[in-house]
Amino acid sequence: MSVANHPPGQSAMEESPQSHGAMKMLRNIVTTREFGILAFLLICSLLIGLLRPTFLTTDNILNMGRQMAVTCIMAVAMTFLITAQELDLSVGSILGFCSMGMALLTKMFGVDLWISFALSILAAVLLGVLNGVITTRGRIPAFITTLGTLYIIRGFTLLMSPWPVSQIDAPLFYDVFAGYVGPIPTQVLWMLGIVIVGHIAMTRTRFGYYVRATGSNKSAAILSGIPVNRIKVLCFVLTAVAAAFAGGIQFAHLGSVNPTAGAGAELTVIAAVVIGGTALFGGDGTIIGTFLGAALLTVIRNGLVQLGGEGRLQEAFLGAIIIIAVLIHTYLRRTPGGAADK
Repeated sequence: MSVANHPPGQSAMEESPQSHGAMKMLRNIVTTREFGILAFLLICSLLIGLLRPTFLTTDNILNMGRQMAVTCIMAVAMTFLITAQELDLSVGSILGFCSMGMALLTKMFGVDLWISFALSILAAVLLGVLNGVITTRGRIPAFITTLGTLYIIRGFTLLMSPWPVSQIDAPLFYDVFAGYVGPIPTQVLWMLGIVIVGHIAMTRTRFGYYVRATGSNKSAAILSGIPVNRIKVLCFVLTAVAAAFAGGIQFAHLGSVNPTAGAGAELTVIAAVVIGGTALFGGDGTIIGTFLGAALLTVIRNGLVQLGGEGRLQEAFLGAIIIIAVLIHTYLRRTPGGAADK
């Protein structure tokens, strides 16, 4: 008769250290806030794919990646701002203003498109500083500040040109921002690069720590020596620059810019951030979650179109998802040991 060779005090029924570690890792993955949105994204994708097989084709997946790039790029920056307990409703107007200004400089004055693009980024920096200073120094809620600049910036955009601007010859610009690397659209590569950099900045750098501390407890952050107002202004600048950059990508893809470009984009951007699990109350942000939130919005829009859904139905469905996501996140914040506490 053979005797099982178990260490003293360990029975055959006990878990090995390897299986225990695997179970612990799996439990940690399942309890992260991103897991819920990822699971919901996969379920929605599979259901739509079963109903419409063309949905899960490589071409459509790459097309959805291109569609979500502009929203996701702005949403990554907005994640920092919302984590710092602020908000920017003017990003859509900044996108339109900077892309229109860039196009007009090249079309009417012959400025090289790359230089025009650089100047549009500089203009975005100034607009971000303006939003940040008015909010922090003027002690005006960001909602009011950026709602006002939304209309001001949009008005200046319409004043610059009431008509679309197109037919600008700049093949290299179009290739860099709207071309292909093999079968992959460059918009997708830009988006993924910004998501990776944003995730590292949020989780691995002092700036990310300062942003989270500022949004979590402003008074404690000030006592700790964190320059709270400066951090908030930097987040406003980051959000504005991301909008201008996204405007350049959108212009390269469409080959033209409309004076109403970016209208309503701010709501989609904020929705992606909130659905992804970033706390609307500040102090807790996730770039990966924001990426998944933008992906979910794109999947639903694309899927409803393929399934023959009306545009109004799309907006209603997206609105319901936003409300459900906020309710779930609020519940998790109030539940000890919930995903939001991890």
